Amino acid sequence: KTMELEEGNELRSLNDGRDVGRFHNSLNSLSESFESEGKKHLVEGLEGYDDDEDDDLEHNSLDGEEEDEDDALDMERASRFLTEFAEGASDRKGPCDWADALFCLCFPRIGNMHVLFQTKCRSTGRSRLWCVVGPFWPCTLCITYPLLLLVALGLGFAFSQRYPVPLAIVWYLVAGGCLIFLACTACSDPGIVRREPKRIDRTWTWTSQTSSYRPSKSIYCRDCNCVIEEYDHVCPWTGTAIGKKNMCCFQAFVSSCALMFVMAIFITVAGTLFMTNGDPHHKSVHHN
Repeated sequence: KTMELEEGNELRSLNDGRDVGRFHNSLNSLSESFESEGKKHLVEGLEGYDDDEDDDLEHNSLDGEEEDEDDALDMERASRFLTEFAEGASDRKGPCDWADALFCLCFPRIGNMHVLFQTKCRSTGRSRLWCVVGPFWPCTLCITYPLLLLVALGLGFAFSQRYPVPLAIVWYLVAGGCLIFLACTACSDPGIVRREPKRIDRTWTWTSQTSSYRPSKSIYCRDCNCVIEEYDHVCPWTGTAIGKKNMCCFQAFVSSCALMFVMAIFITVAGTLFMTNGDPHHKSVHHN
């Protein structure tokens, strides 16, 4: 019996050892499989990351190529126009093209604007516009100026005949200021924008009519055929566009015109009442 018990214990120990070895072997195989699977997934992840990175690089390169192509296209479009300022095509006619063909052939043009006098800076080579008339200059020359001169001289002569001389002098000063402000508005640069083939700021936009970039507050004027900075409107009475550089003169012209109108009414009404109440001959005739 002791022999049988010892043999049974030996068999049990052998079986336990075999089971433990099998368990260790299974653990080793599982760990090896996990390591192989992890390496496989890691390699696949790295390959996927490389592919994504390659796709991003390719996408960025395509975007950069598209931007370069757009810039090159803009430069090509802008190269067709060799002018310094942002103006449209030279074949676009202005509203008074018949007058331009008769009287303004000897003056250079910026769109439909006529440059009467300009200078160039020696250091930068850029032009400075001193005297520029707009596309409606015949209206200013043939209607606005004659009308204002007729009113100023006619009422001034009437005031000097009936009222005290200082009152007529004040009238002539106001009328003269109105004519001067009209000349400053009609003959000054309204703010013609220079040609910019490249975008200086994000707020700048492309103008297809002039093939140039323009600031945010600048607008292409069809009548002037150029881009005007801080464009407000086109005034046929002054003959030109109203923009950043001639807005102050335009406001002074409008204010002086309003002052002339109010002054003419006041002098006429007040002077008539004064002469009627203060003339003794008129009183005697009225009494009789």
